[in-house]
Amino acid sequence: MAESKPSPAPPGGSGTSEAQQKRKNVGTACSACKTRKLKCSGTSPCTNCIKNNVECTFDASADKRRRGALKRKVNQLEEKEDLLIQLVSTLRESGTRRTIQLLNLIRSNASLAEIQLYIDTQLKSELEQTPELIEVCNEIQRFEQMGSRSRRRILDAQRVSVEPLFRVPAAPWTTVTDDDEHVSHLISLWFTWVHPFYNWIDRDLFLRDMQSGSLDSKFCSPFLVNAILADACAYSDSLDSDASSRDAAAQGARFYNEAKRLLDKEEGRITLATAQGLGVLWIWKDRHGWIHQSQLAYAVQELFPSITAPKDADGEALDLTRAANVTIWGLFNIAMTHAVSSRKAPLIKPPRKLHLPPISHDPDADLWVPYPTESEKLQAHTLCTFRALCSLNEIAYDITYPHFHGEVNSSETEKSAELQRRLREWQSELPPCLKKRDAIEVPHVLCLHMYQHALIITVYELLCTDERNGQSDHRLFHMMPKSHQEACLSSARSISQLMRLHRSAWGVERMPQGTSQPINIALLVLLERLDVPENRDAFINLSIAAKAASRRWSSSKAALDRIRTRAIIHGLHLPTETDSLFADFGKRPKNEPSAESPFTMADTLETSDGEGSDS
Repeated sequence: MAESKPSPAPPGGSGTSEAQQKRKNVGTACSACKTRKLKCSGTSPCTNCIKNNVECTFDASADKRRRGALKRKVNQLEEKEDLLIQLVSTLRESGTRRTIQLLNLIRSNASLAEIQLYIDTQLKSELEQTPELIEVCNEIQRFEQMGSRSRRRILDAQRVSVEPLFRVPAAPWTTVTDDDEHVSHLISLWFTWVHPFYNWIDRDLFLRDMQSGSLDSKFCSPFLVNAILADACAYSDSLDSDASSRDAAAQGARFYNEAKRLLDKEEGRITLATAQGLGVLWIWKDRHGWIHQSQLAYAVQELFPSITAPKDADGEALDLTRAANVTIWGLFNIAMTHAVSSRKAPLIKPPRKLHLPPISHDPDADLWVPYPTESEKLQAHTLCTFRALCSLNEIAYDITYPHFHGEVNSSETEKSAELQRRLREWQSELPPCLKKRDAIEVPHVLCLHMYQHALIITVYELLCTDERNGQSDHRLFHMMPKSHQEACLSSARSISQLMRLHRSAWGVERMPQGTSQPINIALLVLLERLDVPENRDAFINLSIAAKAASRRWSSSKAALDRIRTRAIIHGLHLPTETDSLFADFGKRPKNEPSAESPFTMADTLETSDGEGSDS
């Protein structure tokens, strides 16, 4: 029997099996084949396009094969590395004063788009003399045009690889999104960066009830969840561009509007979760007149019956008593820190009859990580920070009460001595975990010490106002006794040193929102004595942090603008090293909303939806 021979391969081919293998390895079809739903050969031009005489185009980014995706990622990283090397080389070799300004802008966590804008608007003359800067400028522009997928910072790879710290469902708590992953991400952000400093919500009870999905829960409610999600959007994702910033702001505004709608539905009924949600929104009160001071004060009064558990109380009742106790103290802390910042009387008195929770150092339960960045777990010292903040605000209340209520009886010298004595006592009573310099690591502990120094500055300013019979002055600093001036400057420099610790350990991309108040207070003091080198250095350092904060909170942006305006009015010269940080102030149209915070867009969205302001 004759041996059978394989059929010859068709002309131009290498056999059926090879053609099948080639089709098997095709990762993506050309645009024409996709449109007509044809099998594509994967060659360029492909067989179908040649046959039909049409243009053949491939979108390489649509290739979802692992090898292709990794290759594109490697190419993008290599290109970004080239940009980084060029930028560093330019900063190293350039001898102009603009070099430091550009470096400080980069230190403030500026996006590529913001660096590009600064180079375009402020460095035109240097561009003509520095070819390297021209090349850097062109490279930045090219990266910005590559699309949002390539606009990720070096740490973004860490961010996306980190699982949310807390897994919670979106339903039934919010109608804004059904994405459990995103809601878990926002909740994890909030309990990492906001909650540890003020700590007016029992985290474990809240998470337990949110995970249960039961709307009958005592420690969670749709109003509270939406308020937290709105607040957390200011921390969400990296603000690499105006577009991503506006996306976060728009979603935050939707959560905010949902929270407001749910609060209106409660019609004055106060539960523990309602009071806690008001605390979340109270942090943003200055931008939302519909949250009146009386609402929070009323909520605190309504909570007081909850703090006494019956003798035969079960575990749930005891949990409610403990949580209400912490909430009332926490809301007092929020009110008092706002009073220090705004120089207005606090709306809540210290609940001295309520016992503070005991300090515990559970090495396994009380841990903190800088989510969403991967890092080793650190002791959070949450309860220690909470008790210390409560004690500090009791001092703040007692010292400022006469000023706010027109009952100034003692002299400025006596009040100053009392402040110093009580702060020394407060310092001496701090647990070692909050006192030792090398033990101060986590952001909320750094924030606590910044607030202490902000309190010192504020009290001395109030004392000076009292001595002048309540007459205020924009240059109040120069009316103080020299010793008080030096005390204020020393505290301002201490705030700068603490911020430097924060920047070296955690960067400035995210920080507790409470940090911005001490920074702004310190900047205004340092502005008055920039002729002293150490004050000048502290001012530059804090300006970098303030600029970073201004991209997330409109209050920080407004504070920087006030500093610039005050300098202009009084003929004060800001350090040239900060020119890049103040460059965009005074240029934004008055009616154009800022996009840094979800709350800055809320009023705009409410108006567009046909809702009016309640203020």
